[in-house]
Amino acid sequence: MKKALAVLALLACIALPSFAAVTDTMFNIGLQNSSSVMTIDPESKGDVFKFELGLQADFNMIFDDGPGFDVALTAEQNFSSLELGVYYAHKVDVKDNFDIVVMAGPTFQLTGDFAIGADVKVNFLIDITRDFYVNIGTGALMDIVEFPKHGDPVTHFAIEIPLPSVALGLRF
Repeated sequence: MKKALAVLALLACIALPSFAAVTDTMFNIGLQNSSSVMTIDPESKGDVFKFELGLQADFNMIFDDGPGFDVALTAEQNFSSLELGVYYAHKVDVKDNFDIVVMAGPTFQLTGDFAIGADVKVNFLIDITRDFYVNIGTGALMDIVEFPKHGDPVTHFAIEIPLPSVALGLRF
């Protein structure tokens, strides 16, 4: 027990100074795919365009107006699908009221059959006020491997390119 407390104290000593350099902490909530999605899938049988509507909540933390991380939770198809994304994020200040955030990282399908993917996203942040902004973004969402409940893992590479998602964000 003493070792666990010592490790926890050491991690806190390392982590707390890095949070002192946080320049932006942001929370977004909005529609992930507000319209059709184009799927590039070699095993597809002609079902290239499909309609999906999902709700996504993001939490971003940016350090020194540059690198940071993003954690996103996405619910799709009447909340029958839940996905967790953990991304490296990099924010670029373009103008006083306009920023770009580029993100890349793994995703994990949490409901149904467990699956792993990777996403690359670009979000455009348009400030309405100092603390409130609109987030418009798109990217490439890649499915890589699926672990069915019954059977062996299935590698299945597919790329989805969603039309721009729209979210409202709050900086604090």
